Amino acid sequence: MGAATGRVYYGDFRLWREAMAPEEHYARTQLQEFQGVDQPRLLVIAASANAGLDLECRCLGFPNPGSKTRSGWLAVKRGLRLGMDARIHRTDPVVWVDDDTTLRVLTAVGGSPAYEVAGGHPYANGDVVLVRRAGVGLFSLGQVLNATATAFDLSSLLVGIPVHAIQIGDEVLLVEAYWLGMVWRDFEPKNEAGWWAREVVYTFRGSGTSSYARTAAAVGS
Repeated sequence: MGAATGRVYYGDFRLWREAMAPEEHYARTQLQEFQGVDQPRLLVIAASANAGLDLECRCLGFPNPGSKTRSGWLAVKRGLRLGMDARIHRTDPVVWVDDDTTLRVLTAVGGSPAYEVAGGHPYANGDVVLVRRAGVGLFSLGQVLNATATAFDLSSLLVGIPVHAIQIGDEVLLVEAYWLGMVWRDFEPKNEAGWWAREVVYTFRGSGTSSYARTAAAVGS
């Protein structure tokens, strides 16, 4: 594998293609305020404005490797539309992978520990990983347990949802951040140049109540 690049996944589905870290836009809706003719001050209802999270993911609009032509680029956009349309009613997590050199492919499943990578892996106990293969719902977001040099167990981080039917050939990637319960809103190629685009911007909407970041900052203390 070459130099490390970022990736973003919506569940199993990789957004095209090399990615920067997603940007959070967190805001509240309209506050309810009540006024009375005999009251010197208005009443503001703090819990009336529901908070929501807009997530913006920016990726390089890389050309179609199999056809670096205008038709090839149109095929990329068509594939993105079909892929996102197939997930239009889902609330899958948006997953940010900061370093795709952590990608490994499972070579055995069902041992002890359960998931094996013959050439070894970089994951430690407590790490969050994405295990996936192409297909709607064919992914697991989990925490690494019982790690050895070549194998590990996995505990699902999706409440009430067990890991998918993990099999040999599934990819595993170290997760830098995730946002649960996100709904796809749109994707838009920008600054297109015939057979590629300077970037493709994907937007998602969710409550923002459940998220994770591997890198923390001590703020507010």
